[in-house]
Amino acid sequence: MVNPMKFLIFLLILVAIVGALRLRRILSDRAQQTDLPRPPGTRDLDEETAVRPEIDAASLAAARAKVSNEIPDEVLQDVLLDATPQQAAKLFAGVSDEVMAGAIGQQSSGVHFQGQAAAEDIASLNSLSSAVDELDIWNFGEEPKKA
Repeated sequence: MVNPMKFLIFLLILVAIVGALRLRRILSDRAQQTDLPRPPGTRDLDEETAVRPEIDAASLAAARAKVSNEIPDEVLQDVLLDATPQQAAKLFAGVSDEVMAGAIGQQSSGVHFQGQAAAEDIASLNSLSSAVDELDIWNFGEEPKKA
């Protein structure tokens, strides 16, 4: 018959070994995560016109290999201020071709998009705005003062 005390001690030692191995694995995973290059970030940039930090050539090349060549380098560098090359690739992969073409200014000219105003629509809106300007919007039902 197995002594219950010996079994309990054996079980306790086994749990301690498994816990120690798991802790070692967690610590090694965290050490590997901190070895990855971090993007410089834009938190300290107070204005749009502030001087941006330089993006290293290796990060730019890694991101360029994973995204479309149609994306300008300036845009890619701005993205790499806050994202790793892998994150940038995922970001741009989620954007449809039509949206990307519109964002980088490659829409075909002469195409009338839904919501785009034609010349007669603009003329009609201008005449309507003139009519609204002539309204007496400050009259809230009060009698005009007689001189």
